[in-house]
Amino acid sequence: MGTQLRRVETRTLRIDSEVAEQLVELAERDKISVNVIANQALRKHVEYDAYAEKFGLVTISKGLLKTLFSLMSEEQARDLGRKSGEHTWVAMVTFWFKKFNLENVMKSFERVASRYNRNFEFESSHDGQAYVVILRHDCGPLASAFYAESVKSVFALLDVKVELKETEDQVVTKLFVQKPYEQLTEEGVTPDELTPLYTQLSPRQAV
Repeated sequence: MGTQLRRVETRTLRIDSEVAEQLVELAERDKISVNVIANQALRKHVEYDAYAEKFGLVTISKGLLKTLFSLMSEEQARDLGRKSGEHTWVAMVTFWFKKFNLENVMKSFERVASRYNRNFEFESSHDGQAYVVILRHDCGPLASAFYAESVKSVFALLDVKVELKETEDQVVTKLFVQKPYEQLTEEGVTPDELTPLYTQLSPRQAV
């Protein structure tokens, strides 16, 4: 009774025969229905693919990412993380979700960076005092340094107190807020040099 029901629509779509055959093969291999696969693919397109290219996101292998981090010093990784948090992450949240606030930052971690771009595995919970966010990346200590500084910079813009713990393969962040996804909004934080590129179109206009 407590389960939230989703609205559904029935639509008829024409697809290539080759695609239909591959859908059936995938469904049989993974033991799920073709309808589930189709819905997953369509959801990914409307939530991610339609915007990712316009924003400039690309997918690279984890091996290449590890190599790139290995070429940096710790100071360079942290500096890049700070710049990413203060500029790129703010612009991305604003582009995808229109407002830069805590709720949308958390959505960007879970949906954009984790579920679709697969930069890291995202986990969140509450320990009775703070909200705990875990980013698991398996890319080494320099990646942890990068993500830690990026996270710290993002939440500093929202005036959220954080405590960070870094290990070789993950970053654990405690967020001290009054309630889940508190609507903390900082107006005008998108850097001027990024505004023409990332905020000239809203996500709905960009499709």
